[in-house]
Amino acid sequence: MPRALRDRLARRAEREHVPLAQVIERALDENEDREFWARVHRENAQLSTSERQVYVGGSTLGDDLDDAGDDALSERGEW
Repeated sequence: MPRALRDRLARRAEREHVPLAQVIERALDENEDREFWARVHRENAQLSTSERQVYVGGSTLGDDLDDAGDDALSERGEW
């Protein structure tokens, strides 16, 4: 490992009060997250309007707050 890189990592570890291994792990995790979201953006950019429309209003996008069963439980105090 180049000395300059090791020194950068060591400075960050000291500043964050964590072991060097944790700094390296965080850097890898952050890079993997960036790669994932870049891939998501690329794939979404390639969707046609009709393909994108499939996801609009999908059931997984709701919060399920409008639920008669939950309302009934609340009314009966059965939570």
